Amino acid sequence: MLITTTEGGIPTQRTENDLVDQIDVSRIQLNDAREATPEPTQQSTLFPKITGRVDELIENYTYKFGTSHPTIKLTGTVKLHGTHADIVVEPDNTVRIQSRNRLSLDIEHDNYNVAASLLPLRKVILELKDRAVDKWHQLNCPEKLEEDEPVILAGEWIGPGVQKKVAIANLLKRCFVILAVSVNGEWQDGEEYAKIHNETAGIYNISRGGFYREDLDFKDPETLDRCKEKLMGHTVEVEKQCPFAKSFGISGIGEGIVWKAHYPLSQDPRFWLKTKGPEHRHTQTDKLKKDEMKAGASVRAKTFAEAAVGEMRLQQAWDYLSEMGIKRDKSATQAFNQWLVKDVEVEEKKGILDMEVEKAALKKAIGVIGRTWYFKKLGEI
Repeated sequence: MLITTTEGGIPTQRTENDLVDQIDVSRIQLNDAREATPEPTQQSTLFPKITGRVDELIENYTYKFGTSHPTIKLTGTVKLHGTHADIVVEPDNTVRIQSRNRLSLDIEHDNYNVAASLLPLRKVILELKDRAVDKWHQLNCPEKLEEDEPVILAGEWIGPGVQKKVAIANLLKRCFVILAVSVNGEWQDGEEYAKIHNETAGIYNISRGGFYREDLDFKDPETLDRCKEKLMGHTVEVEKQCPFAKSFGISGIGEGIVWKAHYPLSQDPRFWLKTKGPEHRHTQTDKLKKDEMKAGASVRAKTFAEAAVGEMRLQQAWDYLSEMGIKRDKSATQAFNQWLVKDVEVEEKKGILDMEVEKAALKKAIGVIGRTWYFKKLGEI
């Protein structure tokens, strides 16, 4: 089955196996509808990757529209540090829970108990789906809804025990937060769908944390730098105090902001951008300068790998193994490193090209860093 994803901000078709590093992980289906989420039968609904590079967002914009109007209007929402999960409602009202990399979760193959917690809420979920569809009809009448498209409530599963060192970890209990809504095969305007939630049932909307607005003006380097500083200014404030957590009366740090170009551009994930505070950045490659990189393929690759593979990215690879149901022992070292290499190749694509880093040497350098960290982590558990 072909799957449309974004690599370096550009839509790419791959197979589902590519997305899981060709690791065969069985998915056990249970008979109890409350405990099992069915296998999807249509094109993948996996959530798209979001670029963390302003320059990549601008490249995508200018490729589509040229440079005659060098301003992108952005709306931002708080980026939550939990684990990604989506509620997918098929046209026949089958409810499926998926994670970042798995199309189907159930009790046996869950991720922080998100499927076990959400699948019993079928009645609530279908009511939210109906509200989303009603909103779509209200905004798009007389256009007709495609009958074979699922409704996706993409979100984050947050709360105690999911992540550490963030304010939302101090919530009284875990909850699901809707970050984006897809109806009719397209991502919708987040502000228009801000009331799609059921807080009594533990399903919230990211709008609770408020909205940010900025113009990204790239008419010249100086103006662009000022705009980047504004984006980062908002981001640092979120890291100092998470607005979403504050809405619950909880003080503490947040992760960052997800920015989207104004609707209808925001239908396309190529025009989304994530900005993270210093404590949550996966990479420092943007600080590298080509003319300061030492000669020699292995040395350049080592320098780039050390900048690209930090604690946050390594921890994400560790979490990936759990998400995919892969036992975290020495036999999983290859899967761990495969995820690291692929993530760096996708997220750092532009930097790799700009710095003229040889991919084979980079893969080897990432492997050394990954193995060292992974074996140390195994010794701690």
